[in-house]
Parts: sequence; C-alpha cells; structure tokens
Amino acid sequence: MKYIILIFFLASNVTNGQNTSEIQAMLTGHLKRMAYYKYDAPNPDSVDFHNTLFKKLLVRYLTEHPSTLNTALSKVVKAGLMIASSPDSLFRIYSWDTESGGTMRFYDNVYQYKSGNKVYCRVSEKDTSDLGDPLSWYSEIYTMSDGGKKYYMGVYNADYSNRDKAQGIKFFTIEKDELNSDVKLAKTKDGASSELGISYDFFSVVDLDERPFKLVTYDGDKKTISMPVVDENGKVTDKFTLYKFINGFFEEVK
Repeated sequence: MKYIILIFFLASNVTNGQNTSEIQAMLTGHLKRMAYYKYDAPNPDSVDFHNTLFKKLLVRYLTEHPSTLNTALSKVVKAGLMIASSPDSLFRIYSWDTESGGTMRFYDNVYQYKSGNKVYCRVSEKDTSDLGDPLSWYSEIYTMSDGGKKYYMGVYNADYSNRDKAQGIKFFTIEKDELNSDVKLAKTKDGASSELGISYDFFSVVDLDERPFKLVTYDGDKKTISMPVVDENGKVTDKFTLYKFINGFFEEVK
C-alpha cells in the first residue's frame, strides 16, 4: 500500500513548479535507473517501481504540455525512449523497453495526438504487467486519406528472442477526439484485420545497414503496403507480397 501511495504522490505532484528541462531530466533518470536495476544491480521490484513512475510522469508531462507533440525530447530519447511521429505532426507514439523481460523484450506505449485545437494523451490499451504479451515499439508512422478521413499507419516491431522478430503496420484513426486503434483496414485470409505484418529471423537480415529495419513499407502514391515473403524457416526472401487499398480495404494483389 505504501508503495502505491508513494507512486501516486510523486506522479501527481512532480510537475508542479518545475520547468520542462527538469521534467525531462527526471524522465531520463527513471529510464537509466530501470536499466541499472535490470543489469548492474538486478532488482525486479526497483525496475517495476521506476517504470511505473516513468509512465505516470510521461503521461502527465505530455498532457500538461501540449507543445511536446512537436518536441524532440533528445535527452530522454538518448536514454531509451523511442518516438514515432506522423508526417503531419498530429500523432505520436512513445515507446520504451520496460526492462521486465529477458531475450523477449517487453515494451509499453503512450499515444499523443491532436484533434481540433486540443492535444490528447492516451495510454496503451494493453497492460505490460501481464508478461504474456510483450507488445511492440513503433519506429515510423505513415498517413493515408480516404473519403475525407485520415488514417495513421504505425510500423510496429516486436522482439520475441534474439532470433525471432516481427514487423508490421497497425492502423489508427482519430474520431470525435478519440483514438481508434482497432481500425480494420486489411482483408486477410482470416478476415478483416487492424494490422498486417510478418514474423522473421533477425539473422537473415542482420547484414542490412538500416536501423531500424524497413521491411514492411507503405507507398503513399500507389496506396500499397509491401511485405517481404518469409520462408518456412523464418528467412526473409527477396520476394514481396503487395496489399493495395481498394474500396476501403488493403487487399493482396494477386
């Protein structure tokens, strides 16, 4: 109980009277301490404590300072925060490693977006405290407009082990000031889906110079999503599957 009260007290009062530089320094400190208690002085409770403080402080900071939607947060990024921003500067996804996993990495996400004249902040819809779902981190955001509606396509990355990885595109849209993260824009053999992606063997692409990898990409001019074909062993081949946006859905081009 004392632990919960302390987190609530710190997260509720930490931004009062402090400038943005001080808050960013505190965010940076939490990320560094998470890594310290993960690797240098292993203590899972301390990792969880600083992760909880980091998330609450980040959400409060983004909520109380709308200008952060277009702020680099360079020092926090250097400490481990990953930021994917849409080209129109209206949607961001903040991701970080919670340091609660091993070779399977567990991430958490916070969404920030602008609707009308107001900037909103939302936490991820899933809880990484349940280690059954590692979630993903986001490296890029594409945009697409159709029928007067704008869609955001976040490139997600998952690390299941040193070898087993995944990358794909998840669809979002903003409706009546709310972020909809379950936009079923793709038609697959399993039915309508809110994402398209692949699982692959990291070592089959380890020699690529680019980081992060750009395996799953979107062509805005052609409105197509391109994904490499992966063989039965997880190796990324030089063949591709194309999904084209037709009549409201991305459908595989035969």
